[in-house]
Amino acid sequence: MNTLFSSLPCDLQQSIENIKATLEKKYPLLRTEKITECLDRWLLDNEQQQALKLNPWNTFFLFAAAHLFEIGITGIIGSMKDGEPTPRNPNPDHIETSSALLIRTHWKDLGITDGDQAEIIALICSNIMNYTMNSEQVNRPDKNVYKGIPINISLLSSAIFLATQLDIEHPNTFGYPGHIQDFCGNISVETIINSISVSSVGPHAFLPGTIQIKISCSNFIIHQALKHHETRMQMLLHKINGQVSPRFLFSEIIYEIEPQGYKPLDMKFTVDSMAALQLFTGNRLYSDKRVFLRELIQNAVDACNLKKIYNNNYNPTISIEFDKNIRFIKFRDNGIGMDQQWIEKYFLKIGISFYQSGDIKTLNQNHLDFNFISKFGIGFLSSFLVSDRIVIKTRKKDSPGLLITITNLQDYFDVRFDPDNVLTGTEVTLFFKETENMYARGKAYIAYLKTNIRYLSIPVELLDQEGEITTIGNETLVYDKNNTLDHIFLASLNFTDSEAYLFLKAKRNLQTLYSLDLAKGGISIFQDGIFVTQTDSLLPEGARQNVIGRINLKGKDRCELSMDRNRIFWTEQQLQNIKKRIRLGLVDLAHQIIKDTKAMDPPLIINENLINNLAIFFDFNEIDDEMYSGLARVIRKIIAKRFRDFIRINYAHTGEYKNVPEADDYTEKWQREILNSFKKRSRPPLPIK
Repeated sequence: MNTLFSSLPCDLQQSIENIKATLEKKYPLLRTEKITECLDRWLLDNEQQQALKLNPWNTFFLFAAAHLFEIGITGIIGSMKDGEPTPRNPNPDHIETSSALLIRTHWKDLGITDGDQAEIIALICSNIMNYTMNSEQVNRPDKNVYKGIPINISLLSSAIFLATQLDIEHPNTFGYPGHIQDFCGNISVETIINSISVSSVGPHAFLPGTIQIKISCSNFIIHQALKHHETRMQMLLHKINGQVSPRFLFSEIIYEIEPQGYKPLDMKFTVDSMAALQLFTGNRLYSDKRVFLRELIQNAVDACNLKKIYNNNYNPTISIEFDKNIRFIKFRDNGIGMDQQWIEKYFLKIGISFYQSGDIKTLNQNHLDFNFISKFGIGFLSSFLVSDRIVIKTRKKDSPGLLITITNLQDYFDVRFDPDNVLTGTEVTLFFKETENMYARGKAYIAYLKTNIRYLSIPVELLDQEGEITTIGNETLVYDKNNTLDHIFLASLNFTDSEAYLFLKAKRNLQTLYSLDLAKGGISIFQDGIFVTQTDSLLPEGARQNVIGRINLKGKDRCELSMDRNRIFWTEQQLQNIKKRIRLGLVDLAHQIIKDTKAMDPPLIINENLINNLAIFFDFNEIDDEMYSGLARVIRKIIAKRFRDFIRINYAHTGEYKNVPEADDYTEKWQREILNSFKKRSRPPLPIK
């Protein structure tokens, strides 16, 4: 059998054997056989093994640390006689000192070749102990290199830790906080050991991504403790998968316990998987059945962007094709594709998105700034809104093609290897339900796509049932200026990574501008080129009848979206930032209009009317010093007068500042200057901040 250990060069294999032989002489009670076998044969999946094999030193340190990490507690275990229970809850400081420090200071006596090796092994062992003591993982990036080669400390330590915890009969599994004995009350470790017997540990025979541990137990209380420990292990596995890269194939752990002489009562809350799937595939989450178009295109865009990481010269393509009889619709991209490993780790895991995992950071070695859209890992399920059968053809480079047929979310998929007829990338074919194919007729889908993906960076080519081709996407966000008598004004909003514009149109005759045109609709918000929502609440109330805008959030400006991607969740800082940029954009628009109007020299009444209309855009409660100073002087005078009248009418009729209770809320320099004008000369002025 071609194991991970056998992939090591002969000299590194011999180094591991030397460490093992040295430890067997010094610490005969060490129990590492099951741990190293678990690591060597099944715990690490193909993707993780390939990552380790790229650098043999990673594999070397995996097995070296797997043999050595227990010496941190051999002062406890090694001094005990056979059959004596392991003391509970050893001091964490003692563990750190007697493991990492012992390796660092006595590496020559432990069969380790040099001090730099000892430092890496000690760091791995420290991380294992921190996992064991429910602490955060140690992070020392400056020491994660050996001979100039980076060592994946996180993956190595978490793999050894998992392998140790899966050895249910290991003394360490009973003695540490949160482990089995903590759930057993006053029952001794010796009683626990004598009450259980583990027959097998490994991948579940028919549940992908599941670790199965078969246990025989003769004590009801210990049975319950094992089930509590199962839950703890499940939580630990989830936490580890969120930290390491590549993540583990396994996401579930099941303790199958055979009771001896008692009847178990295993009760806990569970999620009705069918009800959850109905939520994700029903109108309770998605109000428009056409949403599957957007979701599948998002998946295709992410797959294409991921492929760009590997090949900067790659030309992405995405296409949609309708059957002429509208029996099915086919989505095709030439992106990264999937292999069996990715399908099991991500596609089958509802709620887990590869593009939000730590694995993407490992693949993106060049640190390219791609905005991966997928967030929740549930979008594909929207396909079942309109289809009752889905066929997926997918191939990842250097992997065999896969043909997957799904006819029931609650049933197993029909999966076949198809090495000859599957192109690199992914093709998804949805076969419409008889009651749904009517929605595919006409141009309804094209209209939906034009609304939702018109600013997508990768164009989508759609072939409809009549054979007509329409290209959607890759449009320019900025508004077009036409050559009519109406005057178009645009303001670009200066975001860090995003693109955004405000639009205002003014009416004119042959001589001059004479009024602002009406334009309702507010701000259209897109994220990564895909429509999210439309709102006028970001605009000041006075500007909502004349100003509209578009914002495409990207990069650092992206925001959290609801699961159906139809609502946006701003943080307070994000909301204030976007509102300020919009108000600065309004300042820019006002400046443009005043400049053009002045050049035309309109009649006084027209000029005053335009300026008064523009001044309505600006609420003195929301104008900071930067905006105020950027405004034309004539508009500043109007805003200042409105603020002065507000203070005079509401607070300052007595002439005493102490009777202006809300004035402390006005902290801008221009506001304090006006407030100070209400002060009696006998009193010192208010400080201007």
